[in-house]
Amino acid sequence: MYVLEVSSFQLDDCLNFRSNIAVILNITRDHLNRYDNNIDKYIHSKLKLAIFQKKEDILVYNYDDPILREGLMKYAIHPQCIPFSIEKKLHMGAYFKDDKIWIQSGNKKKFKFLNIKDILLIGHHNIYNVMASLIVSQILNIDKKFVINTISKFKPMKHRMEYFFHINGITFINDSKATNVNSVFYALDSIKGPIILIIGGYDKGNDYHELIPLLKKKVKAIICLGRKNKKIIKSFEKIIDCIEETQSMREAVRMAYRFSSYGDCILLSPACSSFDLFKDYKEKGNKFKQEVKELFTKKMK
Repeated sequence: MYVLEVSSFQLDDCLNFRSNIAVILNITRDHLNRYDNNIDKYIHSKLKLAIFQKKEDILVYNYDDPILREGLMKYAIHPQCIPFSIEKKLHMGAYFKDDKIWIQSGNKKKFKFLNIKDILLIGHHNIYNVMASLIVSQILNIDKKFVINTISKFKPMKHRMEYFFHINGITFINDSKATNVNSVFYALDSIKGPIILIIGGYDKGNDYHELIPLLKKKVKAIICLGRKNKKIIKSFEKIIDCIEETQSMREAVRMAYRFSSYGDCILLSPACSSFDLFKDYKEKGNKFKQEVKELFTKKMK
C-alpha cells in the first residue's frame, strides 16, 4: 500500500494517475499566479485526483468546502463519494457534534468514533484532517482502538500553530506554514483572545477578503512583513486601525510586543509564501522564534 500526497503542480502533468482511495481536504484560492489567476484552472487541476478514478474507487471529500462541492458537480466523477463535515449532520460519512466525531454509514448505523477532547491538535482544520483519516481507516478495516490511540498521541508540528512561548500573559504562536489565506482563516478561528497578526510575504494571487469577518472580531493590530505590502494594507485598512509594515523580523516582533497587552496572542501566520525575505517557511518560523527569545533574554539581563 502506498500513501501519497500529490500537489496540483504534479497533477498538472498527470494524464491517467489513478488512486483507489482519494482524499481532497479543500480547494482554496492558492497558487493562482501559476494558473493565470483563473481559479477554474486550479480547480480542474486539483480534481484530476477524482476525475481519473473509476466506479470501484472511493473519494473522501470536505462537504463544507463550497468550491470543492461545486467542482465535483461540474465534472464527471465516477467513484463512490464519502463526505465529512463540521457544519452539517450527514446521512453518510463523518460529522462533528457535541465535541465528538460521528461516523454515519449508508445503512443508517451511526457510532461515536472519537471525542475531540482526547486529542492534542487544535483548530477546525485539524478536525477535518482527523475526520478524513477516520473514514479512510474504516474503509481499510483498521482497528478502531489502534486508530484512536495513534491520533491521541499526535502533537502539533513545528511551524504549524506552534505555541512556543508564553510570557507576561502573552502567547506567541508560530504558524509560518500558513502560506495561504485559508490556513490563516483556520488559525484565527482557533484562537480565542485578541490577536496581533504578523502577515505577508510573496503574494500568490491571494484574495484576503475572506479573513475580514475574523479580523473584525479578533485582530487588534496587523504587522505586514514583506517587500510588497500594498495589497494587504488596501484589503484591511478600513477595518483595522493599527497596520504597520516592515521588512525586518526583529522589528516585526518588537512592534507586535509593543501593541500587545495581557491576554493577547502574537501570531505569525503569513498567508503568503516566504520567498521574498526568507529561504522558506521554516527559516521564517525559526527567525520569528529566535527574535522572540532574544527579545526577552535581553530584557531579563
